[in-house]
Amino acid sequence: MDSATVSNLAQSFSLAVPLLIAAAFAWAIYRAGSRQVVVRRLWQLVHGKQEIADPQIRAFVEEEASLLSFRMLAGIPVSTLEKAHQLIDWTKSNGVQMHRLRLCGDLFDPDSRQIRIENLPSKWALGLRCARLLLCVFLAVASAGVLFFDRTLMKINATERHFFATTSGLGSLGSAIPFGPSPLKAADCSRPASANAARTAFTEREVEILCGVLKASETPAYLKMALNDQRWESVKLLLISAVLTWMSFFSWASGFAAHKLAKRGIDPSISGTQLNLALHD
Repeated sequence: MDSATVSNLAQSFSLAVPLLIAAAFAWAIYRAGSRQVVVRRLWQLVHGKQEIADPQIRAFVEEEASLLSFRMLAGIPVSTLEKAHQLIDWTKSNGVQMHRLRLCGDLFDPDSRQIRIENLPSKWALGLRCARLLLCVFLAVASAGVLFFDRTLMKINATERHFFATTSGLGSLGSAIPFGPSPLKAADCSRPASANAARTAFTEREVEILCGVLKASETPAYLKMALNDQRWESVKLLLISAVLTWMSFFSWASGFAAHKLAKRGIDPSISGTQLNLALHD
């Protein structure tokens, strides 16, 4: 790893730290459904843990803090603390795990404790979401694989032929597979072009062009730079595909979890649920 690469990595990490902090605050606001979680932390930073003198205001602040705590920990945007208490009782009475409700996302109404049936995706839509998820996973895996690939994909402009280039030789696309055509090396350029063409799967004209490339003094440095550029592009693609995979997973999982919960047909009322349990006991 050369000094230029180390410098690029240092700059990337120096930019990543404030971005991660900003992302953490944004996630906290999204999770809690309110900016109060950030405002409260700033207030504590300025005033410490000093209690509020007025009892009514103190009670209000504590209630808001409890509501935000539930939203943060459970990840479910109930509107009031009372609704949070009712939801906790409802999940305990019906054996519903809280993370299942969180997985349903916007398809579950936490205040009425019901699945929004009108927003449920169809089975075909769920199938398409699953296919999109698999595609994103494939892109992520492929991007990660390219990071460990020591070949750079390049093209011969004269013939529009793509090939793989390494510091040791230039090979056709088939050279990447076992028992494929042999790559063209600088030492091979002393042989006739027809012999190299038969062995490497390049045409004679392409062999002549590539031999000129191999003999150039600036070729090793250029190939090294091209490989580094390819890996940086792979990192970018990996990050994008990872984010898309994350989003696609929850898009599919929310519909799947909501369908599964809707099939149970649980009574959303608290009193009705407790009455049914009492009768069975």
